[in-house]
Amino acid sequence: MVTFTGYIVELEPTRMRVAPNLDANPFDGIVFHWEEPLREDETPLAVGQQVRVEHDEKMTRSLPPQATAHRIDVL
Repeated sequence: MVTFTGYIVELEPTRMRVAPNLDANPFDGIVFHWEEPLREDETPLAVGQQVRVEHDEKMTRSLPPQATAHRIDVL
């Protein structure tokens, strides 16, 4: 596992794009997917939040790259 720290710039129910800064270009950052919707006891995610994502080291070669998130911490 590896981690990536950045800001949420796009957010959907089972995916988000995290980039190094809030004024990122469309291909900046990493798109993270997760299998299940977030639990109600977890901190709600929102665009603009700074997060640290623990994810698989293996990513797709697409632009932006994609990976599976295993843990998301709001900073």
